[in-house]
Amino acid sequence: MADYSEHLEDFRAAGAELVAISVDDAARSEPLRQEFGVKFPLLCDTSREVVKKYGLLNSGEKGGIAFPASFVIDRERVVRFRALEEMGSRVSVDQLLGWVRELGRGVEPQTKPRKRGVFPGLMFLRASMNALRHGVRSPIK
Repeated sequence: MADYSEHLEDFRAAGAELVAISVDDAARSEPLRQEFGVKFPLLCDTSREVVKKYGLLNSGEKGGIAFPASFVIDRERVVRFRALEEMGSRVSVDQLLGWVRELGRGVEPQTKPRKRGVFPGLMFLRASMNALRHGVRSPIK
C-alpha cells in the first residue's frame, strides 16, 4: 500500500481513485495506515462480505483474512483488471499506473500488467522481525 500511496497523485491525474480494504476494524487498521503513511482511505470489511464476493477470503489464516489483490474497477463498476498477489510476485505499481493511464485516455490497453518477482523490502523485514519477537500465530480453525 505504501508504494501505491507514493503514486497517489499520479493515479488521480490518470482519473483513478485508490482505496484499500481490510477485514480488521478501524481501531486496528487506522494506526497501520498512519504508520505506513498511506494517504488514501482504508475501508473496513469486518463482516468479510466484500472480501467473500470478490473471492479473496483466505479462511485458513487468522480466522479469515483477505488474500492481497489489486483491482481496477471502472465507473460502471466493471472489473477491468484483477491480480491476486503473492509474497514473491506482484504487479508493479508502475505497470498498473501505465495501464490505468491508457484507460484514462480512452485507449484499450493491449496487454495487462503482469506479476513479477519482488525483492523482500522493509515491510518483509519488519514482519519477519515481529514474528521472531512475538512468535508466529497459527490459523484459527
